Amino acid sequence: MLMNTRGPMELIVLNIGLDLGVISPTLFAMMVIMALVTTITTAPALQFLSPPVRTQTGD
Repeated sequence: MLMNTRGPMELIVLNIGLDLGVISPTLFAMMVIMALVTTITTAPALQFLSPPVRTQTGD
């Protein structure tokens, strides 16, 4: 099973940056949306890009 941990790690870093005042709330919202979208689309994108699985027939 694919476990994409980049998105959750990015959310932690973004929360720290927002708490420290390094990024604005607007930038925080945009980056959170981007992290969620890329995390959700990782598995379908990998399925699309991977070669199809061939099964043998009993001829």
